[in-house]
Amino acid sequence: MILVDLNQVMISNLMMQLGNHTNVEIEPNLIRHMVLNSLRAYRSKYKDKYGELVICCDNRHYWRKEVFPYYKASRKKTREASEIDWTAVFETLNTIRDEIQENFPYKVLNIRGAEADDIIGTLAQKYHAHEKILVLSGDKDFMQLQRYPNVDQYS
Repeated sequence: MILVDLNQVMISNLMMQLGNHTNVEIEPNLIRHMVLNSLRAYRSKYKDKYGELVICCDNRHYWRKEVFPYYKASRKKTREASEIDWTAVFETLNTIRDEIQENFPYKVLNIRGAEADDIIGTLAQKYHAHEKILVLSGDKDFMQLQRYPNVDQYS
């Protein structure tokens, strides 16, 4: 299976669109096109070796925030100081996630209380002995999953 860290894929596509221009208007159609094209390219390139895409999402209500109130607090401060309209960004990304779930044949996992990291880690741990797994994410935390046989990562 191909485990996709959707938020990471979407944010990287957004940053490609923005480049060094942080005060530009967010273009939802362009971001949608880039995200869908990335997913299509990943599927085309890796399906034969790893199987189908499983889209793993960060749920808005994740457990770490409840247990550790200051978890990722510095990101919020950085966003507030940024010229980027992060409210528009997250609305756009949530819309794209919902559209993928409603209109595409991909499995989309958006589990209340979990981040994509939790979902990917759980699936890799559970299925590594039975099938080849590719983790699509630049998150270095996933390097620990590569201790399992059949788990690879592409950033």
